[in-house]
Amino acid sequence: MRQGLAWCRWLPALAVLLCAGCSRSGLHTVHGKVLQQGKPARGALVVFHPKGDDSLKAVPATGQTNEDGEFTLFTQAAEGAAAGEYRVTIIWPEEAPGDKDQPKIRMEAPPPPPDRLKGRYNDVAKGFTVQVKPGKNQLDPFNID
Repeated sequence: MRQGLAWCRWLPALAVLLCAGCSRSGLHTVHGKVLQQGKPARGALVVFHPKGDDSLKAVPATGQTNEDGEFTLFTQAAEGAAAGEYRVTIIWPEEAPGDKDQPKIRMEAPPPPPDRLKGRYNDVAKGFTVQVKPGKNQLDPFNID
C-alpha cells in the first residue's frame, strides 16, 4: 500500500507546474511599433486597455518601446495579451536631464517627467482601437504627431 501511494508526494509539484502553465494560458504575443513623423519613439509607454471593461479588475497589457520604437506587450509578468478588442494609450516621457546639479540622495521620489505628447494619446476614450487575435500579432505602426 505504501508503494502504491508513493506517487502522491509529487502531487504538489505537479500542481505548481500545471498552474505555472495556466498563468500564460490565453495570452497571445503582440508586437508593434510607435513612430513620430516616421521616426522611432524610443521610451514610449504603450498601454492596451480592454475595451468595454472599465472595472478596477480590468488588467491592461503594457509595453515600452526600444531604440527602434518597437514594443512587446506583457500582461502583468507574462508576455502577451488576451484575445479581444483594446483601446490603446501612449505616453512618451521626456528623457530625464543630467543630474549634475541634483543632490545624490533624495528623501522623496522625483516628479514624473513631462509627456512629450502633452496627453494627446493618453485618453482611453479617444485611443487607438486594436484587435488582438489568437496566435502571433504583428500590429501596424502607431503613427503619432
